[in-house]
Amino acid sequence: MCPRAGEHQGPESILSPPRVRLARCGGADAGESGEGRHPTSALKKITSAKRRGYTAASTLRATLLVARINSGSGVVSLIHFLPSDTDTHSARRILIVSTPPVHPCRCWFMIGRLFGYVAQRVPRVLYRVSLMMKPQVVFVLGGPGAGKGTQCSRIVENYNYTHLSAGDLLRAERAREGSQYGQLIDSFIKEGKIVPVEITINLLQKAMEETMKEDEQKFRFLIDGFPRNEDNLTGWNTVMDGEADVKFVLFFDCSNETCINRCLERGKNSGRTDDNRESLEKRIQTYLQSTRPIITQYQKLGKVHTVDAARSVDEVFADVKAILDKEG
Repeated sequence: MCPRAGEHQGPESILSPPRVRLARCGGADAGESGEGRHPTSALKKITSAKRRGYTAASTLRATLLVARINSGSGVVSLIHFLPSDTDTHSARRILIVSTPPVHPCRCWFMIGRLFGYVAQRVPRVLYRVSLMMKPQVVFVLGGPGAGKGTQCSRIVENYNYTHLSAGDLLRAERAREGSQYGQLIDSFIKEGKIVPVEITINLLQKAMEETMKEDEQKFRFLIDGFPRNEDNLTGWNTVMDGEADVKFVLFFDCSNETCINRCLERGKNSGRTDDNRESLEKRIQTYLQSTRPIITQYQKLGKVHTVDAARSVDEVFADVKAILDKEG
């Protein structure tokens, strides 16, 4: 039978036999008729016990543990441990267990099995949560030759980021056989102009989707060289609103002359048609007139981390590492 309130031994013995039997109210004394094995019947018993002074809810404390564990004595379910002021109506939400009485040691054994089960499942749950996450984006901006690509490669080596270069995606699309945008992209790049935003965003979105499809744990992206102007930013906000989260802007600040000299040196081996002085001067002007205002907008939002990119690769990366370690 269910013990009365006066028989309780205090909160410190929460899983003592009297309390466990109270949670299963109707176990031993209802076993012969079988009515105690049905949750509705057991619920009536616990309601009746409350009216007679039994403190069904007050004997169960701590936190929510819902699980079922198969044992030789039947199926035992841990229920919602309630605070002392829980009323009978709230107690109706408890999963009532009506199995044969279980020895306290057996209870602790089953609780141990429960925690072992949870420990095995938690990593899988966290993994499933990560699958539902939207792409986390860091915009990487700076003048041509500021070292954006070099630093992005270092970041990928040390952090779980995927590097997407808007320029590389455009050049790959330009070279792709049968591309409907190839000639258009080629003419814009040679003139040092910014490719229409619809094309760039389409390529970026496609690249992110393909990356997450191949490895759903890769949802952090470094988008290098985008957005380059107000049109890019407006297009991104229109198309990607609710589809991706921009964490911050990583801005590599470098003098124009240093950028030009780096690009000319790079052009000796890169094979890029735009790594020549004429194209570079046009690209620098486009950067100053169109991209710097975008950086300023994000600075007003407090979302820009500026790095002095005129130094050596290692010195620059030391600052980048400090930023990423802080941002997470």
